[in-house]
Amino acid sequence: LARAMATTMGGAVHASHTRVTHRFHPSRASVSRSGCRRASSPSSTRRTVATAAFPQPDDSRQIIRGKAVADKLNDTSLFLIGIMGTGKSTVGAALAKALGYNHLDTDDVIKSVTKKTVAEVFASVGEQEFRALETMILAEVAAYKRCVISTGGGIVCEKTNWMHLHNGVTLRLTADNALLADRLYADGVDKRPLLQESVSENSSGDEAAIKAEIIKKLEALLTTREVMYKQADITIPLGSRDDAGAPVNVVVDRILDALDSRVDEDAKQEKLKKAPEAGDITVTDPRGELGPKPDGRA
Repeated sequence: LARAMATTMGGAVHASHTRVTHRFHPSRASVSRSGCRRASSPSSTRRTVATAAFPQPDDSRQIIRGKAVADKLNDTSLFLIGIMGTGKSTVGAALAKALGYNHLDTDDVIKSVTKKTVAEVFASVGEQEFRALETMILAEVAAYKRCVISTGGGIVCEKTNWMHLHNGVTLRLTADNALLADRLYADGVDKRPLLQESVSENSSGDEAAIKAEIIKKLEALLTTREVMYKQADITIPLGSRDDAGAPVNVVVDRILDALDSRVDEDAKQEKLKKAPEAGDITVTDPRGELGPKPDGRA
């Protein structure tokens, strides 16, 4: 499995005694002599992967912004979740490039391990066995740091998976069902096991009918999954069919903005929860009659 993930990322997997003890707080981690971030607790261990080299700063404004956000994330991995068609794989790769992170796609890892496509795995062993394999893959990839991990749309359905997803920050991509139907139709229904049966059985074969069946299937899936998708740390809207959805670089900008705001807000809340230390609180009397004078005079 490690070899499969290394192949998927196009690089080697390296071990390190590293772990982020909180998903957002850089104040809880320190930097080791080797330059790798490690948790303040020496007993905590996690594996890490080698970080892809940053492109030159002038390659893209987004790279500069991404590096600044990555510094705040303190090596924390990101998990992209959402219904099929939201572009988790495409956005994940672009986001990883902006952050200087590695990108992993659970479906790609499954292909590397089984030597089959997701549709072929579904056809040969069924959805239940596929979900079990997906959980096993997630348990492995969740142990790695500095990764953007694109997951399958149904990964949120297993309660066990949330234990692994909470090792990082979960980002939900969401869009209008009509936009998703357009994308899924263009991509090919045969690539989506959950669409194949309902579309082939109920549609008349023309484009409008197939898209209508896709929308019905998406609505049915969201009926059961919406409550789980709502557990995401951050939700990023893609847009509606009217505007064809936001371009990938715009979605990445939205994610970077949301991460930046969330990290700052979470750090602020952590400071409010922390017990005050000596020197944190100073009381002065504006009239100068009690305690220290406002201007510091004795």
